[in-house]
Amino acid sequence: MQASITKNKKRIIRILVILLLLCIWQICSYFLPSILLPSPIETYDEFVKLIINGELISQLAQSGFRMLIGLAIGVIIAISIGLIAGKYEVVYEIFRPIYSMIMGLPPIIVVVLAMVWFGTSSSVPIFVVSVLVFPVIYLNTADGWRNIDKQLLEMGAIYKTSSLQNLKHIILPGLAVPIISALSLAAGSAVRITIMAELLGSNSGIGYSLALARVNINTAKVFAWTIICILIILILDHFVLNPVKNYVLRWNKQGN
Repeated sequence: MQASITKNKKRIIRILVILLLLCIWQICSYFLPSILLPSPIETYDEFVKLIINGELISQLAQSGFRMLIGLAIGVIIAISIGLIAGKYEVVYEIFRPIYSMIMGLPPIIVVVLAMVWFGTSSSVPIFVVSVLVFPVIYLNTADGWRNIDKQLLEMGAIYKTSSLQNLKHIILPGLAVPIISALSLAAGSAVRITIMAELLGSNSGIGYSLALARVNINTAKVFAWTIICILIILILDHFVLNPVKNYVLRWNKQGN
């Protein structure tokens, strides 16, 4: 009962904070021209227009597809190399400067390079996402493998357990949590990276629509897309990533 009350209080606090922010936004919009700060009502009107004219679904579908493809490519490559690097010290050391170099690259430079190589096409956001999500997933995978209890693997070799048993009871529990944690970070970043890449180097998608709104000085539309992007990240985190993470944590505890 106490836990339920606590959850209700948290929800009430969050709703009150959102309402307070909306009030502050509305008040500030009275003192500034709409070209600088549109009111919540103007922003809502633009949001409705995006739904009615089909632009929301169309651009969202294109951006979502690019994000998923880029994320999938980055994840597959990062996990594959991470497993090898975790097992072999020499590979880990080889990829250390590569990992550091990618981490040190400003995302905008990756976007510019992608534009030089691919022009303004769907390849730009896909490439940028796959490159920029690589480091965190690679490092968590490699370090996760390196942190697996080697004594358990040696014990498995002594008792001649099968590769499938080792995978199920030793390797997967050791890798599941770090990889899922990395995926949670990467997925949230992938949304922002996709929109940024589209903003500069694509001819469709949410980022492209934002760029057009900026050129046309339609600030209300910029605000509407901004709120949509925030909602996408919140929905992805709350309804997809957190349930998967909680499931993996429960499975890991049951396995132990």
